[in-house]
Amino acid sequence: MIDHLLKSKLAIVGGGEFCRVFIEFLLNGDFDGNHPGVIGVADVNPDAAGMVYARQLGIFTTSDYKDLYHLENLEILLELTHSNTLAEVIRDSKPTGVRLLDHKAARTVWSLLKIEDEKNRTLRRFEQIKNHPGETKQLFKEYAEHLGDVVKARSERYTKIEQTLEESEKALSQIVQGSTIPTFVINQHHIVTNWNRACERLTGYPASEIVGTNRHWEPFRIEKRPIMADLILDGVTEDEVWRYYGTQWRESALIDGAYEAEEHFPHLGEGGKWLYFTAAPIKGPDGTIVGAIETIWDRTPEKRAEEERERHNAELAEKAEALLASERALAQIIRGSTVPTFVIDQKHVITHWNKAMEKLTDWPGDQMIGTTMQWAPFWDDERPTMADVVLSRLPEAEIQKLYSSVWRKSNLIEDAYEAEEYFPRLGENGKWCFFTAAPIKAPDGTIIGAIETLWDRTESKLAEEEKERYFNEITGLCSFYTALSTSLDLDRRIEAGISEIKNFMSIEGICVFLRERAGHLELRYHFGVSEELCAKGATVKEESLVYRVAQSGKLAIYNTLPERDFEEILSLKREGIKSVAYIPISTKERRAFGVVRLGSQYLNHFSSDEESILELIGNRLGVAIENSLLHEQYIKSEEKYRSLFNNDPNPIFIIDREALEILDINHRAQDYYGYDRKELMRTSFLNLGDPKDDELAQRMRDLSEDQSVFFSKKRHYKKGGIPFYVNINVSYATYREKDVLIAATTDVTESVEKETQLIQASKMTTLGQMAAGIAHEINQPLNVIQVCSDFFLKMMKKGEVIGDEDLLTLANDISDNVQRAAGIIRHMRDFSRQSEVVRNSVNINDPIRDVFKVMGHQLKVHKVKVTLDLGEGMPSILAEHNRLEQVFINLVSNAVDAMDEQSKKTDAPDWVRHLTIKSSHENGIVMVVVSDTGTGMNQQILDKIFDPFFTTKEVGKGTGLGVSISYGIVKDFDGEIDIESKVGKGTTFKLTFPVQ
Repeated sequence: MIDHLLKSKLAIVGGGEFCRVFIEFLLNGDFDGNHPGVIGVADVNPDAAGMVYARQLGIFTTSDYKDLYHLENLEILLELTHSNTLAEVIRDSKPTGVRLLDHKAARTVWSLLKIEDEKNRTLRRFEQIKNHPGETKQLFKEYAEHLGDVVKARSERYTKIEQTLEESEKALSQIVQGSTIPTFVINQHHIVTNWNRACERLTGYPASEIVGTNRHWEPFRIEKRPIMADLILDGVTEDEVWRYYGTQWRESALIDGAYEAEEHFPHLGEGGKWLYFTAAPIKGPDGTIVGAIETIWDRTPEKRAEEERERHNAELAEKAEALLASERALAQIIRGSTVPTFVIDQKHVITHWNKAMEKLTDWPGDQMIGTTMQWAPFWDDERPTMADVVLSRLPEAEIQKLYSSVWRKSNLIEDAYEAEEYFPRLGENGKWCFFTAAPIKAPDGTIIGAIETLWDRTESKLAEEEKERYFNEITGLCSFYTALSTSLDLDRRIEAGISEIKNFMSIEGICVFLRERAGHLELRYHFGVSEELCAKGATVKEESLVYRVAQSGKLAIYNTLPERDFEEILSLKREGIKSVAYIPISTKERRAFGVVRLGSQYLNHFSSDEESILELIGNRLGVAIENSLLHEQYIKSEEKYRSLFNNDPNPIFIIDREALEILDINHRAQDYYGYDRKELMRTSFLNLGDPKDDELAQRMRDLSEDQSVFFSKKRHYKKGGIPFYVNINVSYATYREKDVLIAATTDVTESVEKETQLIQASKMTTLGQMAAGIAHEINQPLNVIQVCSDFFLKMMKKGEVIGDEDLLTLANDISDNVQRAAGIIRHMRDFSRQSEVVRNSVNINDPIRDVFKVMGHQLKVHKVKVTLDLGEGMPSILAEHNRLEQVFINLVSNAVDAMDEQSKKTDAPDWVRHLTIKSSHENGIVMVVVSDTGTGMNQQILDKIFDPFFTTKEVGKGTGLGVSISYGIVKDFDGEIDIESKVGKGTTFKLTFPVQ
């Protein structure tokens, strides 16, 4: 995408400050010679920063974005307005073949461009210092440490995000847990996630047994079957609900998609319990059901009271029939009842209106008895009461017209009816009444009257409405929390959350204002209100209520709009808003960085009971926005450093610290080693080289925080077994909350090969310089063989017989000297061969002794006294025999030259050419000391002694590479060289190596 963008002609819709920064970056960024052509900018504000900047550069500008469609060679439209609606309009209307990148895609483009710029600058810096190994190593070390810090920081951010989400879930759990109403929640897999204490008390089942299982049916059913929450979650049809609940269920009048029912559960408690339960779906932002919540109320006392009323009515009717002849006795029974009751005769005239009825209706009996005004306390216009319905024996169709669906036949009394209805004329604020009417029959069965009893259900209905309200709120909060906790982008999550608020709080308008970087508040989201009231991007003025709430950080509710002439208040009034609530959006540290304004077209819409819910909404929005910002920073950081990681010029491996298994690799590792990602993941890093390299494994495992280690010239193998040499730099880091190692390998094969050739050339030079000594060493055994041969010829010519003893002696001499000559030649061949950078177990004394096979004669010719003091039982070191021999030959040769030079300068009679080589070991270190009595060196020479091509010898008598090569070889074997020297006194080289 970036390569295409950098070579395209593009135009920008939205000419704000970001547009200006974007154009400036496109023009000045390091994109390897590529720069996209910005050919047009559109914005409704001609003075916007991006528009002004574009005009200064001669770029076409317009207030109508559709003018951009006609620009020649236009390939890409970049929308930076942050308006989802405008982006969709552009997508539908843009010319075919022109690609649209909306403001969401623009975030990714911006990040990728920044990464591309930084990558190119970094690569150019590498190009500048690639011939300076020290700087390259330092640069890589800084980069590796920085990458380790970034991985650690990202892990901490991830942990913080996860903790915040856990806090959000915990807060939701506390809402459910703290409720006094039995409540439980199941997720989309029918697993119980919440089972509150009230539910424990009702069912006797502790949460520890139910949460995390799908056994929520057990407290209610003898056999496993779906309960109401399960049916809601599965989205079953009404036919399936009928199958399980028959006529006992109905759709909720308050919550879309919810059901409610009432049922008797015989094995709950003693004698069973009547439960009224409501189940509702919990929906995600996309409308899919992600869970269900069910609340339960124990209706047992009320149901038993209803049964008692039914029984009382039946008894009363029976007594009324039996005592009809005794009007006085019937009147006393009815008048003495505590249940509101009235009786009408067969002409619908009231014959009885008891004291309880007077108290319920405020209509006295002396005004009612003898009239047909039994309807007057309940309705404005005359209509049949339930007693009139029973007396007239109206058909069910007529009853349906009068009482709709709130009536039903009595289960206890034949030909009786019952219903429940709200009567606004009763009392100050109206009353809910449950009423039953039954016929009064003569002995022959004819109906001669009707009796009606009423029960005031107002408090019970208010309690039920409160339960419904609570259930609606908790269901809405669950859906609101779910919407804010999804993986969608922030805009879509907040829009989904706002939609949930509107639904469960019955709000007509919602506006969300957020504090921008400059410090001022701007509208970011709105729902259900006009553009006039919520002009997106408009800055909030300091005198506004929004600004004041943001400053104070405290909730403010106005159930009637204040009488002020602020533009904000005037706009609300024009919109028809009569009640508003201002909710501060706060961080976890209680710092307000935004405000939610809820508007209702009704007075007194917000109650004091809703304050805690409103505060929860503000807190959850704050957490969601904070989490999104953290996640956005994490994503940007992830993209940036993943790009740097993959585009680093060296292979990089993320390695498990204990198992040394590869956890992650960059693209360069795949290119260099020839393996694909799957082949390398979870394999041991050691398998790339020598799997038995215990030193490498141990030193990597021993690394601790803020440490790094460097390994030089390790042999690795590409796919197919092709060997090459690498330097390895390993650093400690944290990756996904786990201790890891970051290892980078640098291909040094070319350097190693050149070094090997240089060492080989030095060997050949050494052999050339010692050719005379080697010839002498070989001539000695040849002379012996020649003498033996001459003796044989002489004896044969004289015809004399050689005795067995002499023959055996001469044969042994010939054999010994042949082996001696062969050994010298074999050693020269081994020494002269090209050695590899490998490590084996070596006894340091062996290469020291072999030096004298090559240089023994030369030392005698130069009259050098040699003292060898080689320690017994020397431990092995990891090195290569051939190369160590080269080191000691170089040191001995230089010592001989230095002593020859000193012989020309000294007249001291007691001075002798003396070479001492001593080996020893102590505390895990093997040490070799090589001392001579030569000319010695001053400090100026000592400072340059290890520099390549530096020499104090005459032209043609030395290359200046001997000591430099020796230093490199010793370093390859993790050794050190120290020098002590005094002019005219001699020089001592001290070599130390770690024990294997």
